[in-house]
Amino acid sequence: MINVSNIERFAIHDGPGIRTAVFLKGCPLHCPWCANPETWTVQPVLMHRENLCERCHTCEHVCPNRAVSFQDDRFQVNRSACDACGICVKNCIPGALTVNGSAMEEDDIIRTVLRDRAYYEESGGGLTLSGGEPLFQKEAVLRLLKKAKEAGLHVAVETTGACEPDVLKQCEPYIDLFLFDFKHPDTKKLTEVTGAPAEVMRANFEDLCSRRPHDVIVRVPVIPGFNRDVLGEIIAVAKDRQVKAVNLLPYHSLGKTKWHQLGLPYRYEEEPAMRPEDLKEYIDDFVSVGG
Repeated sequence: MINVSNIERFAIHDGPGIRTAVFLKGCPLHCPWCANPETWTVQPVLMHRENLCERCHTCEHVCPNRAVSFQDDRFQVNRSACDACGICVKNCIPGALTVNGSAMEEDDIIRTVLRDRAYYEESGGGLTLSGGEPLFQKEAVLRLLKKAKEAGLHVAVETTGACEPDVLKQCEPYIDLFLFDFKHPDTKKLTEVTGAPAEVMRANFEDLCSRRPHDVIVRVPVIPGFNRDVLGEIIAVAKDRQVKAVNLLPYHSLGKTKWHQLGLPYRYEEEPAMRPEDLKEYIDDFVSVGG
């Protein structure tokens, strides 16, 4: 079994061609701009959509763990008490509550992915594992990767490299393309801002590039006030390692509602989304902006 956040069919920004993106749960990083904060924990999480809530208090009454309540008319979750059993979700008539995450058999995931094999063959697409950090669930993801290759799928993995070197090396033979997330060249700053095991991530990046640089695409989430001023340095590192390409991903706030649904404060609440043209100075045959 492997814990999955969601599966997105007909994805076109997660590697070449038409793909199915499987978002896995679990991540050791807590980036303050994260678009998928619901994937930080491997366990399922309860999410609340404020705009749909009618304050009927039914969820409060039916919760067997007394984990949900209303304080000053605001929905609250005691995360240490909530086991995401889903009883409140089933009783929420307006649909304000959802549970993100479920355990799936690896074979069931592969069957879902294979529904669109014809599109992969026509477009050069396949399966992309994302997250969270997909290598976080190390034993389960290795089983899933092996089954994907047995099924003849092209496999891409979007990773930060935040895993033990042995995990990356065990998974590597079953991965055709690495979408390697490179957030900042200063490992100390990266750790301070995101909680990342930055030294490990950088070492895994260097090691992978020493063996398979042409199977690596560097992806850079461009975040105002964090790494906008060091993009030139990141691109220089990528070129020096002879990776396949660099994708610059302009900051967007599409994940903001998920922070709200989890009851978390979003640091970039007032930050406007960046436009691709804001990064046109960096675009060349090696660097692209977008997905």
